[in-house]
Amino acid sequence: MDETTGLTLTPRPPHHGRGRVVMQVRWSDVDLFGHVNNAAFLRYLDDARFALFPRMGVDEVGAMTASLLVVVKHEIDYLAPIRFRPAPVVVEVWVPRLGRSSVDFAYEVLDGEQPGAAVALRARSRMVQLDRATYTPRSFTDEERAVFAAFPGESPELRGW
Repeated sequence: MDETTGLTLTPRPPHHGRGRVVMQVRWSDVDLFGHVNNAAFLRYLDDARFALFPRMGVDEVGAMTASLLVVVKHEIDYLAPIRFRPAPVVVEVWVPRLGRSSVDFAYEVLDGEQPGAAVALRARSRMVQLDRATYTPRSFTDEERAVFAAFPGESPELRGW
């Protein structure tokens, strides 16, 4: 368990470069329809991304850094509902594209930890790194690029409009 976030990081499967974060479905995540609300799913994506990439805009002790990594776009396909239950969900995260100052994150939320669990959500986010002083795009350093490059994968297939 990660002491900072309280989330469980599981080892990456050997067949791909996805990071895996195990999360509990919280009662507050469920809406009046009895399933995890779309806004809660977005928090799952954010929580998983931050668990795997904890230095995105903050240093080791949580202080803000000179750069900001901000979301500029989300695309989400909700594929199946998840209801409140004691069994956790798994959020897999990987990096299908790394630009000069932007990075795409891909996600799948799995309905449980068991092999072959159904995909409940598939998504992609684009983030741009900004200089905190000027709020203009700032190129990634070689060290930052190496962190993202450790989680390679294909872009997810999302449904068109």
